[in-house]
Amino acid sequence: PRTLFPYTTLFRSLFEWHDGPLVQAMHAGDLILLDEISLADDSVLERLNSVLEPSRTLVLAEKGGRDLDDIRVVGHPDFQILATMNPGGDFGKKELSPALRNRFTEIWVPLVDDPEELLHIIGSRWREPSLEPYGAKILEFGRWFGDAVGVQGNLGIGLRDILAWVDFLNTVVLRIHPS
Repeated sequence: PRTLFPYTTLFRSLFEWHDGPLVQAMHAGDLILLDEISLADDSVLERLNSVLEPSRTLVLAEKGGRDLDDIRVVGHPDFQILATMNPGGDFGKKELSPALRNRFTEIWVPLVDDPEELLHIIGSRWREPSLEPYGAKILEFGRWFGDAVGVQGNLGIGLRDILAWVDFLNTVVLRIHPS
């Protein structure tokens, strides 16, 4: 016989629970990317600690349920977390606690500022060959801007901004001249 309990609970509640990306990845054994983890609230980082333990468990008291099995999520054996962050000290950035940092393998990626490397990266992103000469122009602007804002001998814009500019130019050209 079917029980009406789930339906009565649904109609009495003010909201309905839906699993978010973390819980979905834990169930499915997927990889989840936590981009700029150091910008997360301390309460969020605290909740991640149990997920990063060998037991890979998250208790969702907010979800509600009749017993612990209803609110406990155990990560699938293939579940993985990848987190990124910029170093602390940048505007708005903070360092992760030593306890949390020790749960990850850190890989330091140095700043890419060599003009030849930047041209190669830019060149790999062009979708329209006619845009190729603009890579050098973007870097020329970056050097000019860096000098103007007091960052002599360096670009005044980062790689993320350069690639956003490349993506913008690609979009404009493809809209003007669709293939």
